[in-house]
Amino acid sequence: ALAWQQHEPQRKEPEVGEFGVRHRVSVERPVRSGPPMHQPPLPSGLLRTALDAVDPYEPGRPIEAVRLDTGIQEVVKLASNEGPFPPTPGAQQAIADAAAGLRLYPDPGCWALRDAIERRTFVPAERILPGNGVDSLIKLMCLATIDPGDQVVMGWPSFISWRQATLMMGGEPVLVPLAPNGAYDLDGVLAAIGPRTKLVVIVSPNNPTGAAVTPEDLEAFLDRVPGHVLTVLDEAYFEFLPEGSHNGAELLRSGRPIAVTRTFSKVYGLAGLRVGYLMADTGLLGALARVRNVFDVSTVAQVAAIATLAEADDHLPERLALNLAERGRVDAALRGRGLSPPPSDANFLLVDLGSAERASAAFEGLIKRGVIVRPTRGFGAPTAIRVTIGWPYENDRFLHVFADVLPTLPSATA
Repeated sequence: ALAWQQHEPQRKEPEVGEFGVRHRVSVERPVRSGPPMHQPPLPSGLLRTALDAVDPYEPGRPIEAVRLDTGIQEVVKLASNEGPFPPTPGAQQAIADAAAGLRLYPDPGCWALRDAIERRTFVPAERILPGNGVDSLIKLMCLATIDPGDQVVMGWPSFISWRQATLMMGGEPVLVPLAPNGAYDLDGVLAAIGPRTKLVVIVSPNNPTGAAVTPEDLEAFLDRVPGHVLTVLDEAYFEFLPEGSHNGAELLRSGRPIAVTRTFSKVYGLAGLRVGYLMADTGLLGALARVRNVFDVSTVAQVAAIATLAEADDHLPERLALNLAERGRVDAALRGRGLSPPPSDANFLLVDLGSAERASAAFEGLIKRGVIVRPTRGFGAPTAIRVTIGWPYENDRFLHVFADVLPTLPSATA
């Protein structure tokens, strides 16, 4: 039997919240006596004015927080697009073996990991930069390239971190509506490029829609991008793409002037360790080396990623087959209820409910019944929720609870 067929929910193992002990409100804390600590106001003008435009990132609700709020122990989290599979056996062993050496700082160059990524992608190690997840690499790229008033052109709705990082630097995100299928409209992106454009971001498969651009359209787009612009291909969900889709590593090797980001947080099951990587020109990587944290990727993350790549071919087929089958099953069930998720090449589906009020009510209704999904207002899709594809029993739980919630939503015309 396959691992996912043998999988049963672990009923007693506690889940760690996304912000750790912050959510463990049941933990007793020492009682402190004395008057409350005085907190003087910050000096006027201390904070950068660019931050006024940045909305704080809203993470998915942690399992433990929902347990405490609802009293439901069997909580299912389908909110943050983590993979359902744990780290590979080799990665788990590497994590355990690394524990004894954690008194030492990690390798700041991540050279063993770069070599492992080179063996996987055939991109030279000197053109690879691992980072503390793709989010950190996004911020580094904007820190190194965006001056106040510079523009970053991207599709919308899409991955919020690109918009946030641009705003943090005082830049202007230029948001281009998506194509009807939920993928980037590359002609629209090209038309939005101006003299102040520094970066053009193509998220494919797109988050939160799941749709991908075709390799032919991407090649034609790259042929027409002006020389003063760097195209960044965000391939966080690359492994889920069907055969024959775009491959940023191949484009880079062919001489295309692009940068490519990927992550170990999805199909590889290492979201809790925060490790991703950028493939790009050595000149860009040299600039990022000036602004990045020296010990950005922990020892544990490095060894786990290396071990994961070493046995990826032994585990990816089963993981991808499960996702493909379950995504199709959930998609069909949703369509049977009159909903129309965009075609997805990732490990999630976007469910448009027609209004922000209905999307919010669906999110809250699911939470109250122990199922966590993701509202997508911050991604530019306020009328929708995003559902990660999990184990079959988790997807069954979502479909069953959603069937109960759907009739309780405000009418679509309200």
